[in-house]
Amino acid sequence: MPNTFKLMRNSVLVLISAFFLSCENPTDIDLPGSGNQGNSYFTDTLSLQVETFQMDSAITSNQAAALIGSYTDPSLGRVTAKAYLQPTLQQVTDGLTGQVTPIEFTFTSSQILDSVSVRLANKNLIFFGDSLANMTINVHRLNSYIDNTKNYNFNSSLPYDPTPLASVTFDRYAMDNDSLITYLNIKLPKSIGEELIALAGTDAAKDRDAFAKAFRGFVFVANNDAETVSVFNLGNTFGVVNSRLTLYYHDSGSTDVEEKEFEYTVGRFNEVTFDRSNTSLAKLTNLKSAIPISETNGRAYLQAGSGIGTKIRFPDLDKLKSSQIGLAEITFSADTLTFSDEIPVAPFVTFIGLNADGSVKRTSGNYSYISSTTGALSGILSSYDDSLNVFTANITPYLQDISTKKAEDNGIALVVAIPASTGTSALVFNSGLNRIVLRNFKLNLYYNQ
Repeated sequence: MPNTFKLMRNSVLVLISAFFLSCENPTDIDLPGSGNQGNSYFTDTLSLQVETFQMDSAITSNQAAALIGSYTDPSLGRVTAKAYLQPTLQQVTDGLTGQVTPIEFTFTSSQILDSVSVRLANKNLIFFGDSLANMTINVHRLNSYIDNTKNYNFNSSLPYDPTPLASVTFDRYAMDNDSLITYLNIKLPKSIGEELIALAGTDAAKDRDAFAKAFRGFVFVANNDAETVSVFNLGNTFGVVNSRLTLYYHDSGSTDVEEKEFEYTVGRFNEVTFDRSNTSLAKLTNLKSAIPISETNGRAYLQAGSGIGTKIRFPDLDKLKSSQIGLAEITFSADTLTFSDEIPVAPFVTFIGLNADGSVKRTSGNYSYISSTTGALSGILSSYDDSLNVFTANITPYLQDISTKKAEDNGIALVVAIPASTGTSALVFNSGLNRIVLRNFKLNLYYNQ
């Protein structure tokens, strides 16, 4: 049976409140602080059904980082990550019109190929596991291109040549630094450069989609004995390409080496696999499977990048004496004993909706965020307060819809997040393997009769 947390049954007359809420539905609720004093508000005995949950999908395509390596998490077991990267043409933005166009790749008969290499940038030196350990990364060639129009999940994969093109063994101190970015340089066979040069003058040299179909990308795989996952930055930072494929050449009669760069800003995703045997999550083997916190010592788990979230349902909501919910806040704390210098914590969380079959609910391909706005592109932001060891989230709109029968309680998934650009809402975060272990789930529910 799922574990439940019971709230003490009581009724309270709210005279002074630190909470302010303006609700459009139901409209007759006026909480203290909204200008109408003297109303009675009540809490009731309700239960939360809390489970650690293996989501059926967690999008890892088009993330800001490539994850490569393996490590053993004492809470979550062995975690392994591979990065699939599709090089593409660079682009230029017109300063007047804002139009973005690809930069055509050219290579003349007077230009001579020197070498070609992959640069993987870890500008913040972020690692999961033992950051001092050696790791060998192997570069394999994909058998097909990465479709940039498709969402790839943590369990997605593509076939690739089992024989690596190149390998490199390194630790954090063996990485290069160009005064701006710390990076790893992997030299590829010269045949890769020759393949690129053969595209010059074709449609693939001036169109990103055509380039992807003509030039297959790579998958980066660490040796099985790896004890760290390195986080390599993708995209651009202030116009500087982070990770990239670089072709080095010189002009005939010159010794000056020049570069032509291809960036990883289109098709890309991370595949994350795990071995949870000998952990409290050993039963979490199938998609949409869940383990109640009664079986995990009252703990629930979240991890970015791997589809591990916390599923919460409200089975006793229909026992309320009134459906007029004015404020619903859920609080929970972190198990600080699981904090580790080797595993970056997840300080932000958000909530997404689920379908009746337990699958992740989507709206036009995007996550269905729990929010006060229908069809929102971001969700509730809850941040860790380390001074109080507490997360607090206002889930009033969700519970109002459930209590008034506008929606079914299929459960909501609590997942690792990152603040949106506004700083007041959140987006699902899968660009790392940050995790947090949670406990002490409580629902503070206020309603009137």
